[in-house]
Amino acid sequence: MAPFFSLHLRVAAFVFELILYSESMTLLAHLLLLFGLVSTPDVSVKDITAPPQDITSGLVALPAPEATPTISVTALLPHHLIDSIAPGPGKSAAVLIAEDPMAWDFSIDTGTGPFVLEQLISELPQLTPGASGRIIRFTHPGDGLQVHPISVTPPAADVEGWILLADGREDIRLSTHFGSRLHTVGHPVLVHAHLTGASLDSGHIVVRGPSGLPREVTLLTAPDGGHVAMFAPDEPGDWTVRSVLQVVDSNGIPRFRTTQQLLKVLPREVRFTGPIRGSQLEDGRLELTIPVDLLPAPEVGGPRRAAVACELWGTDRKGAQVPVCWISRMHELPASGGANSIALRADPRWLALAEVDPATLEVRELRVHDARGFVLLDHQPRPEFLLTDSVQLPDAPKKVDHSMCAGRAPEPVSAHSASTTASVGGHVLLLSHGYCTDQFPFRVSNFSGDIELFEDYGSNLSNDEFALRFESYGRSFKSMGIVGHSQGGHAATHLYTFYWSALDWPTGGRRIQGIGVPWLGTALAGNAAVLGEVFGIGCGVVYDLTYDGSSAWLSFIPSWVRQETWYWTTSFEDGWFYDYCQIVTDLLLSDPDDGTVEQYAGQLSGGNNQGHKTGWCHTRLMRDPPQCKDADRNVVMDQEASR
Repeated sequence: MAPFFSLHLRVAAFVFELILYSESMTLLAHLLLLFGLVSTPDVSVKDITAPPQDITSGLVALPAPEATPTISVTALLPHHLIDSIAPGPGKSAAVLIAEDPMAWDFSIDTGTGPFVLEQLISELPQLTPGASGRIIRFTHPGDGLQVHPISVTPPAADVEGWILLADGREDIRLSTHFGSRLHTVGHPVLVHAHLTGASLDSGHIVVRGPSGLPREVTLLTAPDGGHVAMFAPDEPGDWTVRSVLQVVDSNGIPRFRTTQQLLKVLPREVRFTGPIRGSQLEDGRLELTIPVDLLPAPEVGGPRRAAVACELWGTDRKGAQVPVCWISRMHELPASGGANSIALRADPRWLALAEVDPATLEVRELRVHDARGFVLLDHQPRPEFLLTDSVQLPDAPKKVDHSMCAGRAPEPVSAHSASTTASVGGHVLLLSHGYCTDQFPFRVSNFSGDIELFEDYGSNLSNDEFALRFESYGRSFKSMGIVGHSQGGHAATHLYTFYWSALDWPTGGRRIQGIGVPWLGTALAGNAAVLGEVFGIGCGVVYDLTYDGSSAWLSFIPSWVRQETWYWTTSFEDGWFYDYCQIVTDLLLSDPDDGTVEQYAGQLSGGNNQGHKTGWCHTRLMRDPPQCKDADRNVVMDQEASR
């Protein structure tokens, strides 16, 4: 035992000597973690408050499902379902998507008509990693009424392939959305489909759950003139929903339109029960105790977290009902089930500013979302609220202080892991990639000073998981600003909203900067999921990047966080001919786009829009250079960044 005891004494002496010469408590924490003398600390959570203007503007309201539809002017179908094409005046192309498209016999019989055909043999764009595309692109034959047969022959009978068809009739549009945001096991899901520019011949949806077994449900005519199908998911996990419509245009020519959507289905882990009780804490804050019923944690690893939010309203001196503030917090749910409670807190200065009588307070729009994709678990528009004692209000402040927006909650959540960065104790700029990348996107030589690279290649992370990795990484720093590409922008904004971290302490400049961030989601999330499940490749689905997932997540991002966020968008250089960043994804996105993100979907309401620049695409292997290699923009982001 003596050598073992002696070793520990030497280790302790070494640590103590380093502490004596250390100028940073961060170094102390780093060393203690290194030698296992303390466990990884939990993450400190913010009590989040948004001003009443965020309520009246709708910034923190959960949008209705029909407000975030998936819209398509193309069709993505198994190859054997498409046997002809009648090109219209818009973008016209047929893309064979397969593991080895060059092994297929793929062509279109153009006959002798005025029909320009270009087969892009050398271009094999990536729609999802590992599935290449072989493209036949053609132009309108004059009257648009000629039907041309497509020949698609696989190298073997059991080889799968899909056709992405853009028939040039962009006036024929299919819009689909789910009927509710409550996507829990056993809860019926309505799929609404609205068609313009053509009449429906037949339609159905194909749903596929985690078990991989597809299910087909017929679309029926709805009272509003649209079409609807219903199914009840019977297991939790990621589902795909394909809406397939065969339509007839005004010339009597049959065509297809499809949409591909993701649906994250969860067990209903949290249910609101009983009245909410309000009381005033010793520090003056108003605490709302919200009774809930919890399902026991499933037998899977890792913590489970849920974000809870509600609006506070009251009656002012004129007798009018006015919004006071919006409050929110991330909660870590206990593993045990049954009756429990969660708490939200509000700074009393908001009540003083609104000049409301505390006795008239009411709670509105109480909701809880799972942190994985922000799927809605429960919602009560007007829950019962009981104020258990009188509330003493302070004097109204002359202006809103940041401490009124972000308090320190006493309930932490579990950390991701201990930081493993090489730097210790600096004021740094953290550069980050996005979802499922295999290399670092930024040209690092464009940045100077203290910079760090976040590198977690090939990962599929929710915004919450991504943000907690930033938090862990930042523990080695006194402060940090973040420049995030794509989903890295989501993660930085999420971190600053929900958790205390090194991102709270930089000085000057721009705290969060993002380039190519799909703030409103991207259509590629659903399409890549469908092809990924067919070919068994890719990083898997991430619901946060869908239109539905992004809009639910954004409803938790208050104005004071958005004001600390700067962002840029880009797209292809638009010349006199048909231009694009990625010819396959261009058929799935609305112009202009950067090959992954549509310009409109790259907008963050309330953020600092730094403009749109053409000639730059989302990532490498696209037609124009990758946006993160733009030295001019990188230098600006470096110079303007907080550290």
